[in-house]
Amino acid sequence: MDFIDDDGQIDIVCHSAGSQFFDQVIGHIEDIVLSEEFQTLHDSFLDKYCMKFENKEENQLEHMDIFQKYTITFEKFLVNEVTKHMNNFDMKRFDKELQSYEANGQDPWDFRDSEIYELLHSFHDFQAFKELMLDYRSRKEGNIQHLNFDILITKPLLDD
Repeated sequence: MDFIDDDGQIDIVCHSAGSQFFDQVIGHIEDIVLSEEFQTLHDSFLDKYCMKFENKEENQLEHMDIFQKYTITFEKFLVNEVTKHMNNFDMKRFDKELQSYEANGQDPWDFRDSEIYELLHSFHDFQAFKELMLDYRSRKEGNIQHLNFDILITKPLLDD
């Protein structure tokens, strides 16, 4: 959106459907998720448990225990890290705004299509968590086709 300030200057501002608080939390979560510490912890967890999941409709009781460990481990990690960067962080407020955002979905840049949303969703949705585990297992086993297999590279023809 374009806004004209008191001096007649145009400021180009992009906002999500969330509040400034929500946007700040998401920004910090993005930074945290990209950190080496988070990546190492996350990959280690997925690596440890991914082989226990198979692409079947039926789930084992053990899967729910792993899901609960995942949720506790990574929610606690993210809350601790966001709190280090935001003195006013309130998990209840963030959760309420996230739920409101999910219900409204009015943002033209749909946050629900982002990897951060998928990660946050995997903390509360067993099916999203299971898909994450199965995707990780497939990558680990080399069963995911890479884009470079679908690209044909040719030399340009030179005009003589």
